[in-house]
Amino acid sequence: MPKGALGDIKGRGLPIQLESWIESLPIDLLKIVSIFAENNAGIWVVGGSIRQGLSGVTPNDYDLATDMKPKQVLKCFPKSIETGVEYGTVTVRLKAGGDMFEVTTLRCDQEYLDGRRPESVDFGTSLAEDLERRDLTINAMAIDLARQELYDPYNGLDDLQSGVLRAVGEATLRLEEDGLRVMRVYRFMDQGDGGLWHPDEMLSAALIECRKMLVNVSLERVWQELRRILSGFHAADVLARMDSDGVLKIIFNGQSFDLNGQSSLQRISDNSVIESRLAMMFRGDNPANLLKHLTMPKSVINRVSELRRSIGNLPNENDVAQLRVYRAVLGAGLDAQLACELALDTKDAKNIQAALNQLPENDAKDVALADGHWIVDKTGIKPGIRLGRLKDYLHRLQVENNVSSLDELHSMLNDIDWEESDPSDWPQLRWP
Repeated sequence: MPKGALGDIKGRGLPIQLESWIESLPIDLLKIVSIFAENNAGIWVVGGSIRQGLSGVTPNDYDLATDMKPKQVLKCFPKSIETGVEYGTVTVRLKAGGDMFEVTTLRCDQEYLDGRRPESVDFGTSLAEDLERRDLTINAMAIDLARQELYDPYNGLDDLQSGVLRAVGEATLRLEEDGLRVMRVYRFMDQGDGGLWHPDEMLSAALIECRKMLVNVSLERVWQELRRILSGFHAADVLARMDSDGVLKIIFNGQSFDLNGQSSLQRISDNSVIESRLAMMFRGDNPANLLKHLTMPKSVINRVSELRRSIGNLPNENDVAQLRVYRAVLGAGLDAQLACELALDTKDAKNIQAALNQLPENDAKDVALADGHWIVDKTGIKPGIRLGRLKDYLHRLQVENNVSSLDELHSMLNDIDWEESDPSDWPQLRWP
């Protein structure tokens, strides 16, 4: 591999932990690095992929830093995407549809005036200055692939091995540059299988001192970090720390919340665990306006609302009809619902779960057998509210009684006083 410009930092040989990381590097990445070097540019792998590699985790993506200016990068890689050229970032790829890698020109940020973004960005040629402006020591490492050297001016490797989060330079100043860094520190506390890491004394104090900076950060960026925290393996511990530090109160704009049960929530899919944590947290107070304020997707808001309404409303474990309706209405959300109930230690939740595990699937798989045309044909009812309510009534009867054919349903229809009774009194397929 050709060697690009030399970095202005003293390097060291690559640690043995990176052997498998080196072997797993994508071919396109190596080709891109070679092209930079052939054009006499400095090119280094930076960011999370190094941290992950040192921790024995295979990275999902790789970021690069270079002393080549963005326009030159686009000229060398014409298939690239102008991701954030004004900030020096280009998403480089060798061909359309190929692997993509974020490449950012070395930067010397100027003064941060609003706690959100630098007043201006100067492109530089110093790797040392670029690493100096990063947030945490574990994120301030770079690798020269051609020379097989690790640049670690702030001893990030030592902190990585010790499970300590430490700021690059003065912690308060580092967080004040960008309020979102407060959220990032809490996210980095959760290292998944690597355990729960803790900030050092200076960074711990800075988190509390700089928490007010979050009001300057766009709500979209706050939500993206919060979403990742909520889906983390150690989310309950991180949320407890954020509560203790007074950060959740700021994020939730003073709305009350309850962290009970968070540590007992079993692992479910990422989306479900996020929605479940939020539903449990706000089960005593409708958070719809807050969630909208935090720019959460409508699908998340709706699912959180559904879970909130269902929490604490369980069927009778000995009533098969209720169990069937409960299962049918909750559908794909059943696992998340039961996970919340179990985490909150809701009375009889374990018995309900056991009863559902023993309950065979309905023959018709809870899909409505009777459509509007069939009902009109059998009853002569005209399209309208009455027809819709009768259809829902029949669907509930089908689920409750495990009806498997229209003939069986027709017999039930004959037993319903659908001609004289008030449709508003008819049962619906809903829970609770």
